[in-house]
Amino acid sequence: MGIFNRNAKPRKSWLARYREYAANCTTSGFIPTEHRGFQRFVKLMSRLWTWIQVGKVTIVGRENLKAAGRIIYCPNHSAMLDAIVLYPFMPLGTRFMSAVEEMRGMGGLKAILMGAAGSYPVDRSRGRSVIPASINLVVKGAPVTLFPEGKISPTGQYLEFKKGAAWIAIGACDALEHKETVGIVPIQICYGTRDPESATDFLKMKLTWRHGVTITFGKPIFVHELEPVTPEALIERLKDGITGPACDTTSLADQDDTK
Repeated sequence: MGIFNRNAKPRKSWLARYREYAANCTTSGFIPTEHRGFQRFVKLMSRLWTWIQVGKVTIVGRENLKAAGRIIYCPNHSAMLDAIVLYPFMPLGTRFMSAVEEMRGMGGLKAILMGAAGSYPVDRSRGRSVIPASINLVVKGAPVTLFPEGKISPTGQYLEFKKGAAWIAIGACDALEHKETVGIVPIQICYGTRDPESATDFLKMKLTWRHGVTITFGKPIFVHELEPVTPEALIERLKDGITGPACDTTSLADQDDTK
Protein backbone atom coordinates (compact mmCIF):
# COMPACT_ATOMS: atom_id res chain seq x y z
CA MET A 1 0.00 0.00 0.00
CA GLY A 2 2.83 2.42 0.87
CA ILE A 3 4.11 2.54 -2.70
CA PHE A 4 0.76 3.94 -3.86
CA ASN A 5 0.60 6.64 -1.19
CA ARG A 6 0.48 9.93 -3.09
CA ASN A 7 1.40 11.83 0.07
CA ALA A 8 4.63 9.89 0.59
CA LYS A 9 7.76 12.00 0.17
CA PRO A 10 9.89 11.02 -2.85
CA ARG A 11 13.07 9.13 -1.97
CA LYS A 12 16.18 11.27 -2.28
CA SER A 13 18.61 10.31 -4.99
CA TRP A 14 21.93 8.75 -3.99
CA LEU A 15 23.68 11.94 -5.08
CA ALA A 16 21.47 14.10 -2.85
CA ARG A 17 22.04 11.75 0.09
CA TYR A 18 25.78 11.74 -0.60
CA ARG A 19 25.93 15.53 -0.64
CA GLU A 20 23.84 15.80 2.52
CA TYR A 21 26.00 13.32 4.41
CA ALA A 22 29.24 14.91 3.15
CA ALA A 23 27.98 18.31 4.34
CA ASN A 24 27.14 16.85 7.75
CA CYS A 25 30.66 15.41 7.98
CA THR A 26 32.02 18.97 7.92
CA THR A 27 29.52 20.26 10.48
CA SER A 28 31.13 20.86 13.87
CA GLY A 29 30.06 18.22 16.37
CA PHE A 30 28.55 15.80 13.85
CA ILE A 31 29.70 12.21 14.42
CA PRO A 32 30.21 10.39 11.10
CA THR A 33 29.72 6.65 10.74
CA GLU A 34 32.97 4.79 11.41
CA HIS A 35 34.09 1.64 9.61
CA ARG A 36 36.39 -0.77 11.45
CA GLY A 37 37.57 -2.56 8.30
CA PHE A 38 38.56 0.74 6.72
CA GLN A 39 40.33 1.74 9.94
CA ARG A 40 42.48 -1.40 9.74
CA PHE A 41 43.40 -0.44 6.18
CA VAL A 42 44.25 3.13 7.28
CA LYS A 43 46.47 1.73 10.05
CA LEU A 44 48.47 -0.19 7.44
CA MET A 45 48.74 2.85 5.16
CA SER A 46 49.78 5.05 8.09
CA ARG A 47 52.55 2.63 9.03
CA LEU A 48 53.82 2.72 5.44
CA TRP A 49 53.61 6.51 5.26
CA THR A 50 55.43 6.82 8.58
CA TRP A 51 58.18 4.47 7.44
CA ILE A 52 58.69 6.51 4.26
CA GLN A 53 58.68 10.02 5.73
CA VAL A 54 59.69 9.49 9.37
CA GLY A 55 61.44 6.15 9.71
CA LYS A 56 61.72 4.23 12.99
CA VAL A 57 59.01 4.68 15.61
CA THR A 58 59.97 4.16 19.26
CA ILE A 59 57.13 3.67 21.74
CA VAL A 60 57.48 4.47 25.44
CA GLY A 61 54.75 3.64 27.96
CA ARG A 62 52.73 1.40 25.66
CA GLU A 63 50.94 -0.07 28.69
CA ASN A 64 49.20 3.28 29.22
CA LEU A 65 47.31 2.76 25.97
CA LYS A 66 45.32 0.09 27.81
CA ALA A 67 44.38 2.25 30.77
CA ALA A 68 41.12 1.19 32.40
CA GLY A 69 38.01 3.34 32.12
CA ARG A 70 36.84 5.92 29.60
CA ILE A 71 39.93 7.48 28.06
CA ILE A 72 40.77 10.66 26.15
CA TYR A 73 44.17 10.71 24.45
CA CYS A 74 45.91 14.09 24.17
CA PRO A 75 49.11 14.48 22.10
CA ASN A 76 51.14 17.59 21.39
CA HIS A 77 50.81 18.99 17.87
CA SER A 78 53.94 20.14 16.07
CA ALA A 79 53.70 18.70 12.54
CA MET A 80 51.21 17.54 9.92
CA LEU A 81 52.66 14.08 10.46
CA ASP A 82 51.38 13.79 14.04
CA ALA A 83 48.11 12.01 13.26
CA ILE A 84 49.83 9.76 10.70
CA VAL A 85 52.52 8.49 13.09
CA LEU A 86 50.05 8.12 15.97
CA TYR A 87 47.16 6.43 14.18
CA PRO A 88 48.56 2.87 13.91
CA PHE A 89 49.03 2.58 17.68
CA MET A 90 45.66 3.86 18.84
CA PRO A 91 42.92 1.39 19.87
CA LEU A 92 40.61 0.38 17.04
CA GLY A 93 37.49 2.53 17.14
CA THR A 94 39.26 5.62 18.50
CA ARG A 95 37.53 8.83 17.40
CA PHE A 96 39.76 11.74 16.35
CA MET A 97 38.66 15.35 16.72
CA SER A 98 39.72 17.00 13.45
CA ALA A 99 39.58 20.59 12.24
CA VAL A 100 36.72 21.12 9.78
CA GLU A 101 39.06 22.65 7.20
CA GLU A 102 41.17 19.45 7.19
CA MET A 103 38.09 17.40 6.30
CA ARG A 104 37.05 19.51 3.31
CA GLY A 105 37.95 18.67 -0.27
CA MET A 106 37.54 16.03 -2.98
CA GLY A 107 33.88 16.93 -3.42
CA GLY A 108 33.00 15.73 0.06
CA LEU A 109 34.74 12.36 -0.30
CA LYS A 110 37.61 13.39 1.99
CA ALA A 111 35.19 14.12 4.85
CA ILE A 112 33.41 10.78 4.40
CA LEU A 113 36.67 8.81 4.30
CA MET A 114 38.12 10.62 7.30
CA GLY A 115 34.85 10.01 9.13
CA ALA A 116 35.02 6.30 8.34
CA ALA A 117 38.59 6.31 9.69
CA GLY A 118 37.30 7.75 12.99
CA SER A 119 37.51 11.53 12.56
CA TYR A 120 34.76 13.93 13.51
CA PRO A 121 34.75 17.67 12.78
CA VAL A 122 35.32 20.68 14.99
CA ASP A 123 35.06 24.30 13.94
CA ARG A 124 37.82 25.90 15.97
CA SER A 125 36.17 29.32 15.74
CA ARG A 126 33.36 27.92 17.92
CA GLY A 127 35.07 25.01 19.60
CA ARG A 128 32.46 24.52 22.32
CA SER A 129 30.02 23.27 19.67
CA VAL A 130 31.87 19.94 19.71
CA ILE A 131 31.90 19.44 23.49
CA PRO A 132 28.45 17.75 23.94
CA ALA A 133 29.09 15.30 21.08
CA SER A 134 32.53 14.47 22.50
CA ILE A 135 31.13 13.87 25.97
CA ASN A 136 28.56 11.54 24.46
CA LEU A 137 31.29 9.55 22.69
CA VAL A 138 33.25 9.12 25.92
CA VAL A 139 30.11 8.13 27.86
CA LYS A 140 29.37 5.48 25.23
CA GLY A 141 32.88 4.07 25.69
CA ALA A 142 34.63 5.32 22.57
CA PRO A 143 38.25 6.43 23.07
CA VAL A 144 38.70 10.01 21.86
CA THR A 145 41.90 11.65 20.62
CA LEU A 146 42.32 15.41 20.40
CA PHE A 147 45.17 17.89 20.23
CA PRO A 148 44.84 20.23 23.25
CA GLU A 149 46.99 22.92 21.62
CA GLY A 150 44.34 23.22 18.90
CA LYS A 151 46.76 23.84 16.04
CA ILE A 152 50.23 22.96 14.81
CA SER A 153 53.29 24.65 16.30
CA PRO A 154 55.92 24.33 13.52
CA THR A 155 58.77 25.41 15.81
CA GLY A 156 57.96 22.68 18.32
CA GLN A 157 57.36 25.23 21.06
CA TYR A 158 54.32 24.17 23.04
CA LEU A 159 51.30 26.41 22.54
CA GLU A 160 48.60 27.24 25.06
CA PHE A 161 46.76 24.13 26.22
CA LYS A 162 43.03 24.67 25.68
CA LYS A 163 40.52 23.44 28.25
CA GLY A 164 38.38 21.40 25.82
CA ALA A 165 39.81 18.04 26.87
CA ALA A 166 39.17 18.88 30.52
CA TRP A 167 35.58 19.96 29.86
CA ILE A 168 34.96 16.70 28.01
CA ALA A 169 36.55 14.52 30.70
CA ILE A 170 34.78 16.23 33.60
CA GLY A 171 31.51 16.38 31.66
CA ALA A 172 31.66 12.66 30.89
CA CYS A 173 32.46 11.87 34.51
CA ASP A 174 29.44 13.89 35.63
CA ALA A 175 27.21 12.22 33.02
CA LEU A 176 28.33 8.83 34.34
CA GLU A 177 27.54 10.05 37.87
CA HIS A 178 31.16 9.29 38.82
CA LYS A 179 30.37 5.56 38.75
CA GLU A 180 33.06 4.85 36.15
CA THR A 181 36.57 6.20 35.78
CA VAL A 182 37.34 8.85 33.16
CA GLY A 183 40.90 9.83 32.42
CA ILE A 184 43.23 11.62 30.02
CA VAL A 185 46.42 10.01 28.70
CA PRO A 186 49.08 12.62 27.86
CA ILE A 187 51.11 11.83 24.73
CA GLN A 188 54.37 13.41 23.64
CA ILE A 189 55.38 13.08 19.99
CA CYS A 190 59.10 13.81 19.69
CA TYR A 191 60.68 13.83 16.22
CA GLY A 192 64.37 13.09 15.73
CA THR A 193 64.68 16.24 13.65
CA ARG A 194 62.59 19.33 12.99
CA ASP A 195 62.16 21.52 9.92
CA PRO A 196 59.77 24.38 10.79
CA GLU A 197 59.50 25.46 7.15
CA SER A 198 57.83 22.19 6.14
CA ALA A 199 55.99 21.24 9.35
CA THR A 200 52.58 22.06 7.87
CA ASP A 201 53.12 20.72 4.34
CA PHE A 202 53.55 17.03 3.49
CA LEU A 203 55.05 17.75 0.07
CA LYS A 204 57.66 20.16 1.43
CA MET A 205 58.68 17.62 4.08
CA LYS A 206 60.03 15.15 1.52
CA LEU A 207 62.53 13.07 3.56
CA THR A 208 63.84 15.87 5.79
CA TRP A 209 61.88 14.43 8.76
CA ARG A 210 63.21 10.89 8.30
CA HIS A 211 65.18 10.70 11.54
CA GLY A 212 62.67 8.68 13.56
CA VAL A 213 60.10 9.62 16.18
CA THR A 214 59.54 8.70 19.84
CA ILE A 215 55.96 8.54 21.09
CA THR A 216 55.62 8.58 24.87
CA PHE A 217 52.27 7.57 26.36
CA GLY A 218 52.12 9.00 29.87
CA LYS A 219 50.25 7.66 32.87
CA PRO A 220 46.53 8.47 32.76
CA ILE A 221 45.23 11.41 34.75
CA PHE A 222 41.91 10.35 36.27
CA VAL A 223 39.25 12.91 37.05
CA HIS A 224 38.34 11.29 40.37
CA GLU A 225 41.94 11.69 41.59
CA LEU A 226 41.98 15.46 41.06
CA GLU A 227 41.84 17.88 43.95
CA PRO A 228 40.19 20.22 43.15
CA VAL A 229 38.19 18.84 40.19
CA THR A 230 38.52 21.83 37.90
CA PRO A 231 39.41 22.24 34.21
CA GLU A 232 42.41 24.32 35.23
CA ALA A 233 43.80 21.61 37.52
CA LEU A 234 43.29 18.91 34.90
CA ILE A 235 44.93 20.90 32.10
CA GLU A 236 47.89 21.76 34.32
CA ARG A 237 48.43 18.04 35.00
CA LEU A 238 48.03 17.30 31.28
CA LYS A 239 50.57 19.95 30.34
CA ASP A 240 53.09 18.47 32.78
CA GLY A 241 52.46 14.99 31.36
CA ILE A 242 53.04 16.08 27.76
CA THR A 243 55.98 18.42 28.28
CA GLY A 244 57.72 16.36 30.97
CA PRO A 245 59.66 13.81 28.86
CA ALA A 246 62.92 15.14 27.44
CA CYS A 247 62.79 16.01 23.74
CA ASP A 248 65.38 17.92 21.73
CA THR A 249 62.90 19.11 19.08
CA THR A 250 60.21 20.58 21.36
CA SER A 251 60.40 23.34 23.93
CA LEU A 252 58.36 25.07 26.59
CA ALA A 253 57.40 28.71 26.17
CA ASP A 254 57.48 31.03 29.14
CA GLN A 255 55.38 29.73 32.00
CA ASP A 256 52.86 32.56 31.62
CA ASP A 257 52.30 31.66 27.97
CA THR A 258 51.35 28.04 28.62
CA LYS A 259 48.67 28.55 31.21
